[in-house]
Amino acid sequence: MKLSIPAPLPFTRDSVIQMLTWGANPETSPFSHKQIAEWCDRFWCKYMDIDAKPEIERLMPILADVDCQWDLYLANKYSIDDLRSKNFEKELIPVEWFKDWLKQAI
Repeated sequence: MKLSIPAPLPFTRDSVIQMLTWGANPETSPFSHKQIAEWCDRFWCKYMDIDAKPEIERLMPILADVDCQWDLYLANKYSIDDLRSKNFEKELIPVEWFKDWLKQAI
């Protein structure tokens, strides 16, 4: 699957809150759910092997879950051929998931 244009937000708690808010409100978001999941993955990868500040450490399971659930959602909905060839920029995972992640992050 081809990567999206990266969301240019810094890896901060405030950015996580903003991204999850956009995920919960895709009609007003400048980023797709795919871009949000990829951003969460990049954030998680940056801090996975270091001792981060407690406010970042607290977000790590949420970041991992966003990316993991995105991948699982697509894997359960599409064939391997589709996953290799389709563009998922318009694909939406349930907004309720973003609302739950947002509650955990706040």
